[in-house]
Amino acid sequence: MASYITNINLASSSTLNSDGNGTLNSSSTPAINKTKGGDYCFLASGTFGSGRTLTLQHKVGDTFVTIGSDTVLTAPGGCVFTSTQSDIQLVVSGGSGDSADNLNVVISPLPE
Repeated sequence: MASYITNINLASSSTLNSDGNGTLNSSSTPAINKTKGGDYCFLASGTFGSGRTLTLQHKVGDTFVTIGSDTVLTAPGGCVFTSTQSDIQLVVSGGSGDSADNLNVVISPLPE
């Protein structure tokens, strides 16, 4: 059975560059697990460096687009989102010499 829960620490990423920027998806390390569609929570905790942004996107057609303004985090927090898509990615941006080591991210389906 597929796991629809993503629970990662960005320190384990070999995908992010030396500034801690990059895109995590189903084929990155660590991976963002595909979803089954439905209602999910997106949570981030830890230390956000100056300018750090986490943006959750889903694939619509051939293009990844931001799910909504609530799925763009610049500080610890989270949101509930709904998506019918299965391909999700996390864009980590805004780092400038500070790594994303202290950030934990959870993407999990809500109970039905």
